[in-house]
Order: sequence, then structure tokens, then C-alpha cells
Amino acid sequence: MNFLRVLFPSPFKIHRLIEVLSVFLFLIFSALSIWKFGLLAKSSFFDSYLFLSLRLLGLLLSAYITADFLSGFVHFLGDSFGDENTPYVGSAFIFPFRDHHVDPKGITRHDFIETNGNNCLVSLPILLYCFYAPLESGIFPWARTFWILVLIGIFFTNQIHKWAHQDKPSKVIHYLQKKRWILSPDHHQIHHTTPYDTYFCITTGWCNPLLHKIRFFPFVKRMIRSIINVLSFSNTNKHRSL
Repeated sequence: MNFLRVLFPSPFKIHRLIEVLSVFLFLIFSALSIWKFGLLAKSSFFDSYLFLSLRLLGLLLSAYITADFLSGFVHFLGDSFGDENTPYVGSAFIFPFRDHHVDPKGITRHDFIETNGNNCLVSLPILLYCFYAPLESGIFPWARTFWILVLIGIFFTNQIHKWAHQDKPSKVIHYLQKKRWILSPDHHQIHHTTPYDTYFCITTGWCNPLLHKIRFFPFVKRMIRSIINVLSFSNTNKHRSL
């Protein structure tokens, strides 16, 4: 009963139920996917152990970096476009990003489900596709496994982000932050400095220095705004012609 109260604090909300189901299904299918990944690796033992180890290491590292980049791109979109009144995504997607700058410590008051539920909800359909896709020969099984690992990295992103805002994380988490294996508080503080327009990546932060140096996000922002302006101008002329 107490466990249910933790999962479903009153008042009961449908979105909370969806988050709980998303987290449980994501964890279950992630574990099953890793098991299938193990079978795939075992079937590859005709390769040398060194070659297989290098392949696995490259897969894990590239997936981890990709998760970091994607965390930054989604974070950038949430910070840069629309508002809480934007249809469909305003309250659930954009508002949490904007509110986080008003109350950066707010994320530390979220429980495990609230912290990770939305990421699981978005990632679950892709994970299910990757899990149920036929196990064929060639490069596809490895590409599918790559995206499963990316999704697992994305799953941990909000939790890592939460740890970066905690005053006293556990010793293990502090060690990982210090070694830069996950996002560290001092690195993330760069993003929380006005005008909040850089260092968006929040899994490890590894991508941030390069993306900042080449001004990747300002370029993308200009491109998206140009496209929006062109579409708005086109729609305006279309209505005038009617």
C-alpha cells in the first residue's frame, strides 16, 4: 500500500499513471534489449576478442555522445521556441524548461517518476520498434543496438541533470561528476548564466565546448526562425489571395 502511495501520490492524475507505466515498460524492455544485445555479441565471437571489444567500446562511446548531443538539441528547442501556451507541447514540454530557469532547484524536489517519466514516454515507441525489429544479419542489428543504447543514455539524462543541481549528491555521483563522466555542476552552471543561450547538452556536457565554439545553436536558431518567417509570409499571402 505504501509503495502504491509513493507511485501515485494524491490527488490521482492520469499523467502520473502514464509516467509510471512508461518508466516500468522502458526499464523492462531496456533490460530485454541488453539481453538480446548480449546474444548478438556472443554470436559475433567468430571475430577476435580484441576486434569485438573495440567494436563494443566504440558503440557504447558513440551512443553516449549521441545521447549528450540529442539532450542538448531538445533542451535548445525547449528554451528557444514557443511558450507554455503553445498547442500540444506547451504545458508538458516547453513549460518545464522555462520554469527550470526560474527555479533551478525545483528539479531536485521531483521524485524518480516525475524526473524520468517524460523521457521514457517519448523514447518508449522507438525502443519498442528497435526491440521487435527482426534480428537480421549485416549492419542493421548493430545500428539498432546503437539506438537502444542512445535511448538508455537519454533515459539517464534527466536524472544526471537532477544530480547536477543537488547540493550533496552521493559520493559515487560526485566522483563521476568530478571525472566528467556525467554532467558536473560547475559545467552546467555555464548554461545557467544569463542569457542561458549556450551549453545546452546535459548528459555529459562533452559536446558543449565544440558546439559553443562553432556557434551551432545560434546558427540553427537563425535557420529555424527563417523557415518560420517564410512559412508565415507564405500563409499570409495565401489568405490574402483568397
